[in-house]
Amino acid sequence: MLECSQLQVRYREGEHDLLALDRVDLRLEPGRVLALVGESGSGKTTLARSLLGLTDKNARIDGVVRLDGEELTGFSEGAWNRVRWARIAMVGQNGAAALNPVLSIGAQVAEPLIEHRGLGSGAALAQAEMALTAMGLDPAAARRYPHELSGGQIQRALLAMALILDPQVLILDEPTAALDPPARQFVGEVIRDQRRRGKAILLISHDLDSCRRLADRVAVLYLGRILEELPARDLFANPCHPYTRALVRSYPRIDGVRDLGGMRGDAFYRMVHAHDRLAADHVHTMGSGDPGENGHAPERGCLFAPRCTQAEAACREEEPELCSVGGHRLRCRRGGIVNLLELHQVEKAYAGVPALAPVDLRLRQGEVFGLVGETGSGKSTLAMIAAGALRPDGGQRVFAGRDLEDWLRRERSTLARQVGIVQQHPALAVSPRFDVFGIVAEPLRIQGQTDSADVLRERVTRALVEVHLPTAPEFLRRLPHQLNQGALQRLCIARALITEPLLLIADEPTSALDPSVQAKILKLLLDLQIEKGLTLLLVTHDLGLARKVCDRIGVMHAGRLVEVGNAAQVLQRPAHPYTRELLNASYELGDFDECY
Repeated sequence: MLECSQLQVRYREGEHDLLALDRVDLRLEPGRVLALVGESGSGKTTLARSLLGLTDKNARIDGVVRLDGEELTGFSEGAWNRVRWARIAMVGQNGAAALNPVLSIGAQVAEPLIEHRGLGSGAALAQAEMALTAMGLDPAAARRYPHELSGGQIQRALLAMALILDPQVLILDEPTAALDPPARQFVGEVIRDQRRRGKAILLISHDLDSCRRLADRVAVLYLGRILEELPARDLFANPCHPYTRALVRSYPRIDGVRDLGGMRGDAFYRMVHAHDRLAADHVHTMGSGDPGENGHAPERGCLFAPRCTQAEAACREEEPELCSVGGHRLRCRRGGIVNLLELHQVEKAYAGVPALAPVDLRLRQGEVFGLVGETGSGKSTLAMIAAGALRPDGGQRVFAGRDLEDWLRRERSTLARQVGIVQQHPALAVSPRFDVFGIVAEPLRIQGQTDSADVLRERVTRALVEVHLPTAPEFLRRLPHQLNQGALQRLCIARALITEPLLLIADEPTSALDPSVQAKILKLLLDLQIEKGLTLLLVTHDLGLARKVCDRIGVMHAGRLVEVGNAAQVLQRPAHPYTRELLNASYELGDFDECY
């Protein structure tokens, strides 16, 4: 078993240190695969190299690394050399760069046998050829040089070298990067085989699908800190940390349905004053865009808070601990992704005719939730009840942890700031007497947020820029009938977002638009949703649209919510007969079973 405890690595850079790893605790167990994922620069490769004593000379290491109870920290180079290859082997990133260009492949694979087992070159080369053959290479490959092999062949040679001494621990840094699907499949089979043989394996990869299929657990690294450790089966189905969910959204899955979601903002570099080694008050965050005063900004609270979709003021002040939550280890002050809106048994009737049967619905903060169904199924009614614009006949509504009815009674205007609505018919949603400026400014004026004319103009201008509309005086004076449908819809989005709400409800926002404008509006909505950290409730009858933009989907039928789930699950493996009918009608290919 290989484990690290409170591992911290810093690289000296002039008058400061770059904090690459910050008090990391990890354990690699026999017969188990632990995957390590995170953005580039999060510290994954530094962690791998630290476990082998291969950090650069300017690195400063604190904490403990143990192999089967033996502490490796502080080993001399000679002691490390006795551990490397024999007990811990690593396949590094950028495979070709790890090989000596003037030595044959066979000579390099044989080198561990010569160094650790004292074999002669002839015997070592014979075993190297067998190892290469076991990796699916022709024996003649042993006599070739690295530049004569393809990327997939080089990766097989590196695996042969790493496994030739049968080490206890295997560290694989991006083993499938830049490989074609058959080569990735082969590497996956090697990992499974070594797992069956009892190896403890650390798999570092941007290939989240390989991590889900090959690993037992996944650790998520961000700026040198573990934010979540979870069962691999939950990586796509149930990520609990907002950062993990953002990584999953950014990954191009072959069986995914939503387009790439991305993550708002940019990561930072973490700098430490070199003369203050561990003093928390002297740890700073340096941004890649706006570094702040003198290149530094004091660091407090959760590292992910500046990019998080659900960060509160306290998240920027209190540093969260890594705690156990339902089979996950989670570093989140709020206990993971929270519900922004909860509807419990809400119902509605018009003139005694039921429009909405008792419905339960939960919207998670920062997600895109699609509400689909045929006309008259109750979608818009449920959406307006969720927005607080329509009062239900019964049931309970909770918004941001607060009873919505109480909020409406006491502070209706403050609730209105938290919810933006894009109506189904943009031309009917705005006053024909108001110009563009007046339409966008209206919510601020109604809610008394017009501090001054200059501030009002600045906020209106910013809102228009965000939706890619002109800000010239002549455009601001235009009336609604002087705008095309695309510009009018953008105008309604700007008005809905000018109060900086937490929840945006879009009711058929593209139903009256041509396909090219529809695509632009949808891209705009998704970009705004990501960068502002919005929760988006999208009401639509278009399953194709929902398929492209939603994280989760709820299916409405006759006033009832008959199915709710992950978008891929609902659209590829529908559980309710009505969902299957909707899909059949959308595909227009006859029997649904023939479509899948």
